Amino acid sequence: MSRILIVDDEQSLRELLSFALGDEGWDVATAVDGAAAAAALQAEPVDVVLSDIRMPGMDGLELLRHVAMSAPDTDVILMTAHASTDTAIEALRLGAYDYITKPFDLDELKITVRRSLDQQALRRDNVLLRKELADRNSFGNLVGRSPAMQRVFELIRRVTDSTSTVLIVGESGTGKELVARAIHYNGARGEAPFVAVNCAALPAHLLESELFGHVKGSFTGADRHKEGLFEAAAGGTILLDEIGDMPIEMQPKLLRVLEDRKVRRVGSTTDVGIDVRVLASTNKNLRGAVNDGSFREDLYYRLNVIQVDLPPMRDRLDDVPLLAEHFLAQLSEETGGEVPRLAGTAIAALSAHTWPGNVRELFNAVRHAVTMETGDVIQATSLPPSVTGGFETTAAVAASVAAGSPDAGPGAESKALPADGLDLEAHLDGLKREYMLEALARSEGVQTRAAELLGMSFRSFRYYAKKFLIGEEDEG
Repeated sequence: MSRILIVDDEQSLRELLSFALGDEGWDVATAVDGAAAAAALQAEPVDVVLSDIRMPGMDGLELLRHVAMSAPDTDVILMTAHASTDTAIEALRLGAYDYITKPFDLDELKITVRRSLDQQALRRDNVLLRKELADRNSFGNLVGRSPAMQRVFELIRRVTDSTSTVLIVGESGTGKELVARAIHYNGARGEAPFVAVNCAALPAHLLESELFGHVKGSFTGADRHKEGLFEAAAGGTILLDEIGDMPIEMQPKLLRVLEDRKVRRVGSTTDVGIDVRVLASTNKNLRGAVNDGSFREDLYYRLNVIQVDLPPMRDRLDDVPLLAEHFLAQLSEETGGEVPRLAGTAIAALSAHTWPGNVRELFNAVRHAVTMETGDVIQATSLPPSVTGGFETTAAVAASVAAGSPDAGPGAESKALPADGLDLEAHLDGLKREYMLEALARSEGVQTRAAELLGMSFRSFRYYAKKFLIGEEDEG
């Protein structure tokens, strides 16, 4: 319930306002002067102070100063029967929400108080929204303990408060926009707009209008003035996503904006100054595009002040279990359920895949598994076939992982030579595959740990993982 404090030295007015505002469902308190009001504010928070200006002792303007310092989230509406322009200007300059002259209409007063409360609620919602956005785009959502990702994290921390243009490079699905958002929301511009535009999604003439805006009548269909995304991102950050696919005819226009820090709407003759930090991302080799003439060299150097290289998932497979657990927690938060656990065989299957679709593919695989799994623990059979592919877990290894029984694992393999002989090389390959599966399960999918359990080098483990666990699906 909103709380209103009425401050006036006239008892009859206090009683009238207390009754009228209380009838609106608000909690109303009263004070006879500024000193009593200051004491009441210290005892209990108040949303709106409705105060007379002329009072003995601490008057309304002094009370306004006190509220501004001690309770900055509280709005102050001042009342007086001695209105003057100078007094009104001084009250507003000191931070008064509004100024009302006696005698006043009670309905108008209620409207003013309600408007103040509505705007306070909106401010609180905006604060919560900014916090939610900051949390969602914090460094905590960039997950990885591999050396490659640790280097990325360190570089991101260094560039957050910089004004330099950053070029984020990585294959599709590696999380380039997530990195851009982390740079923005953790930097000095974090409370200003973040605007992303896909440079590959629009032809040149539409992209120019989207980025720079247009004036009414500048082309067919331009029936009104339109602000461009550079202007919409004022004070904040613009991400030029897939910059490597920007049409060649648009590139000199973007270069001019980056150099002059001004935009000109399509059809206009006037330049508008902009204060925007520019980030760009691409899954292409821009240096190669410069060499073949599809990307301007001067624009490349203007964008590539600081380059952040995101590694593909195949170069950070030790992060797979950690990322999978992170995505499980995210999906559980969305549904309000408990965070499910991954079975050892599921972790092993995830760790054996090379993830050509990178982090995006992993997230979709986890979402698929959560949807398909009927039990409390996510099994490998709930993962997409595109992930499990050549990953067929033997009954012995599955039993070993599920029951933790040393008798069920590869060590229980019979050493007797069958009567009709055997293919020794294939048999040993099968044993090696099963040992690798169990090592992956025990190490929760971390390949470096699995390699240590087997006394293998990481390079050797990776070779045999590709040979035995992934199969032919990734060969071509």
